[in-house]
Amino acid sequence: MQYTVKITLQSPTLVGDRREPSAYFLPSRDYIPGGVLRAALARVIKDDCPYEADEGLINWVEFVGGSECTRCSWCFLCSSFAELRFHNLYLDGARVAPLSAYRCKFNDDHPVFDTLLFSERLSCPECKKPAERAGGYLKDGCKVEAKRRLIMRLEVDPYRGVAQDRQLYSLRVLREGQVFSGLLTVPDPAGAFPAELELRIGAKTTAGLGKARVHFEKAVGCGVEKLKERIVRFQEKARELLDIPAGTKEGEFLYLSFTMLADALPEKRLTPKSERVSNDTLQRELIEALLPAGSPVSERLDGLVKVLADFKVYGGYRTAERGDGRRQASLHISAGSVFLCRVRGPLDDELLQSLLILEERGLGMNKEDGYGAVRICDEIHLNKGRREV
Repeated sequence: MQYTVKITLQSPTLVGDRREPSAYFLPSRDYIPGGVLRAALARVIKDDCPYEADEGLINWVEFVGGSECTRCSWCFLCSSFAELRFHNLYLDGARVAPLSAYRCKFNDDHPVFDTLLFSERLSCPECKKPAERAGGYLKDGCKVEAKRRLIMRLEVDPYRGVAQDRQLYSLRVLREGQVFSGLLTVPDPAGAFPAELELRIGAKTTAGLGKARVHFEKAVGCGVEKLKERIVRFQEKARELLDIPAGTKEGEFLYLSFTMLADALPEKRLTPKSERVSNDTLQRELIEALLPAGSPVSERLDGLVKVLADFKVYGGYRTAERGDGRRQASLHISAGSVFLCRVRGPLDDELLQSLLILEERGLGMNKEDGYGAVRICDEIHLNKGRREV
C-alpha cells in the first residue's frame, strides 16, 4: 500500500550534503532523501514512547509490544518501522531529469526533449539551435529548482561566552514555504497512523531549522495494465527508430528501458579494473549488478543497446545497527541514469509481473531509504519536443 507524502516547510531546512572545499558553506540538498524522513519520524515516535531508554538506537525505532503500545497512535508505524519504504521527496512532486533529456541552450521556454531513441538530433526541435543536457528536476516537461537562502552563523566559545576566532560559517538552506512530495510504502493496507503531523527534518533542528508539516494520503498505484500499456507503446517507437538487426522476427526481442529515479546502490559491489576492459563488458556488468539474480528479466537479458550512466561515491552510517554503524564508501549509480536493454522473447505474464515487482520495490540495496527507485519504459523517452509526446 502506498501513500503520497507532502511536506510543507514551515522554517528554513538544512538537509545535509557534502561540505564545500572551503568549509565556509554548509549547503543543503535540493531534495529530501527518504532516510531523512525516516529519521525525523523515528525521533517523534521515540519522544512519545513511554518505554524509550537512553541506550536505544539513534533515529531508529524498536517495537516493545508493551501494554501501552495498543493505545498508542504510533503503534502501526512503530511495529512495522523496518518494513516501511520511504521514497525520496522532490519539489512539488518533480522528478530527476534523465541523462537522455536535453533542452534548448538559448531559450528556457522551449520544452525539454529526450534523445534515448532520437539520438541523431542534439539540436532544439523548436529553433534548431544547439541543445544541452537538461539536468536538475523536471515537472510537466519544464525545469524546476528549489529555492534556497543563506543564513550566517558564528560559533560561540563555551567557556568565555564570546565568538570563536575564525568560526564564521554559512548555511545554504531550503527556503520555507516550499512543498516536497514523495511516496511511503507500508506493508499492511489496514494499518492506521496519523494523517497529518509536525516533524523536525534535517540537521540543526534545535536551532530552529527543519520545522515541517507532513500530510499523508492514499496514492493510486501504477497497476499491471498501465505498465503493459507503457511497454507496448515503447516497443512501437523502439522498433521504428532503433537499428533492429535484419531478419528479426516479431516477438523475438523486447526493448526495455530502466530509468533511475533515485541513486542506486548495486547489490554486487563494483570494483575498479586493473586491466583494460571493453565498454560492452563494463555496461553488462553494471546492469547485471543492478538486476536481481535469477529474475525473469536477468535470465532473458540478451544485451544492452545504450547506457547513459553517471556515478557517485558515498559512505554514511547505518542507524539500525548498534555500535559505530559506519559504512565503507561505495560506488552509487546516479539518479537519471538510463539503461536500454534487449530482452529475449515476448512480453508474457511472467515477465510482466517481474517488471511490476521491480518497479514497485526498486533496484539494488537500501531501497527502504529511497534508493533504487526505477521506472520501466518511461514515457519521457518518447518526448520528441515541440510539446508533443
